[in-house]
Amino acid sequence: MRKRILVAVSAALAGVLCLTLLNVNFLVRHNKDVLVARAEHALGRKIAVDQIEVTFWPVGARLVNLVLADDPAFSNEDFLRAKALRVELRLLPLFIGQFRPKRMDLESPIISVIRDAQGRYNFAAARDEKNARQDAVKSKKSRGERQDSRLLWASSFNISGGTVRFRDLTDGGEISAAQINFRITDFESGEPFEIELEAAVNAAAPNLQIKSWIGSTTENRDFRDVPLAGEINATALDLGKVNKALPQLRKALPRALRFDGIYTIKELKFKGTLNSLSLKGAVTGTDASFRFE
Repeated sequence: MRKRILVAVSAALAGVLCLTLLNVNFLVRHNKDVLVARAEHALGRKIAVDQIEVTFWPVGARLVNLVLADDPAFSNEDFLRAKALRVELRLLPLFIGQFRPKRMDLESPIISVIRDAQGRYNFAAARDEKNARQDAVKSKKSRGERQDSRLLWASSFNISGGTVRFRDLTDGGEISAAQINFRITDFESGEPFEIELEAAVNAAAPNLQIKSWIGSTTENRDFRDVPLAGEINATALDLGKVNKALPQLRKALPRALRFDGIYTIKELKFKGTLNSLSLKGAVTGTDASFRFE
C-alpha cells in the first residue's frame, strides 16, 4: 500500500513538472515580443535580443546577445551589451502564466557609464524620468505595470566577467573596471542581503575585493543609517581616480575612508552604519598609512 502511494505521488509530481516545463516553453516561445516590450517599459529603454532559449533545469530562459540602449540624451550607443542573461523562474507563478524571476545571471556584460556636464549619469536618467511619470499617474497604475516591475525583480543576481567603462564629459576623465564578478543574494524587498564584488580597477588583474552584509532598508529611510558589516581588500587601488569619477560615492563614505592616492587595503573590516562606522585593519599608500582598531 505504502509503495503504491509513493508511486502515485511520484507520478503526480512528474506530471506537474512536465506541465510546468511545457507551460514555460509555450509562454516564452509565443511571447518573446511581449516579454521584451514589458522589460522595455519597466526600464524605460530599448532592448534587443537575438533569441530567447528555454532552459528546463533550472526552469527558466536564456536571453542571447542582450543589448540595452543608452538614453538618447547621452549617446546613440549601447548602455549595456552582454553575451547572455540567464533567468531562473519561480515555479508556482508559471501555472497561472506569470513570469517571476528567482535568479538572474548576466554573462560578460560591457557597461558604458557616462556623466554629463550637469553631473547626471546615464544609468539614472531614464529611470528618474520614468519615476516622475509614474508619480504623476500613480493613482492610475495598472496591474500590467506592477507585473512589469516584478518581471525584473530577483532575489539573487550575479555578474560574471563584466566590464564597466566610465567617461566624465565634464573633464574628459575615464576609468575602467574589468574582470568584474558580482553576486547579490537573499535580496528580498526590504530584507537583509549579502554582496560580493571582485574587480580589476584600472589594473590588469583583480585588485579589489569586497564582501558585505547589508541590513533591512525598510526600517531606515536614509541609506546612511542602514546597518552593514563586511571586509575590504585592495592592491594598488587608485582611489584618487575613483573619487573623481564617483564624487557621490566619496560623499557617502565616512570621512575616515575618503582617501586620495594609490592604496593597498588589507583585511579592513567594517561594521555599523555609514554615519557611524567602526573599522579594523590596515591601509597603506602613497599619501599616508593608517591602522584602524
